[in-house]
Amino acid sequence: MPDLHGCLTALHAALNRVNLDGDPGARVVFLGDYIDRGPDSLGVLTTVRGLALRHPERVVALLGNHETDFLEWIDGDDDDLDWLLADLDVGLRTVHSFLGAAPGDDTARALESDRHDVDALASLNAAVKAALTARHGAVIAWLRGRPLVHETDDQIFVHAGIDEAAGESWRLSTPEHVLVSKFPATTGRFVKTIVAGHIATSTLNLDGGHAVHFDGASHYYLDGGVEHTGRLNMLRFDTTTKTYSAFHV
Repeated sequence: MPDLHGCLTALHAALNRVNLDGDPGARVVFLGDYIDRGPDSLGVLTTVRGLALRHPERVVALLGNHETDFLEWIDGDDDDLDWLLADLDVGLRTVHSFLGAAPGDDTARALESDRHDVDALASLNAAVKAALTARHGAVIAWLRGRPLVHETDDQIFVHAGIDEAAGESWRLSTPEHVLVSKFPATTGRFVKTIVAGHIATSTLNLDGGHAVHFDGASHYYLDGGVEHTGRLNMLRFDTTTKTYSAFHV
């Protein structure tokens, strides 16, 4: 299941298609990008985290670039405003989902009015980070423990991609930033099937559509842009027949 971007309703609809509680053989791999852009980043995070805690052997939750950017912002200097200003550009949707404020609150007004006051912005940035950490420390700690890649006998699941030039030695040659931010998409034959999100399938499909993109060889790209299209793609792998089927909610 790819990029969710705060779209909790789509996540619930997708989970209705997965019988984790009733089917002991069912497994789910989330490909990251749970937060930003959509209306309920916290709801998506807490839902995915709850599933992972209830089914630790059968739910894998990878990190995407939006989570790594978020964690870098939390840990960074207070004058690093990149993440917060990016959220401001979409109405502070992620901050509001974590802190419960309404659009147009004092944080947004202060950010807008203080855009050229470096000290004031740094102070406000520090306050927002402190509030997020104080209220949602358990969720943030859980994020810090998420893997960047998940490998099986048949697949490599990753948010963005890997260094395919290294072949079977890809783990040794792929830096972390490639796992979450690789661009553009790689296609063609590889030693295992690679299942990724990150790159909008509309840029890969010849018809410009948002369906799952399969390159005919070893790559599936799943990101249908749910935050814009309302379409959440999913890819099913049958471990008995070794076949894939794509669908969406």
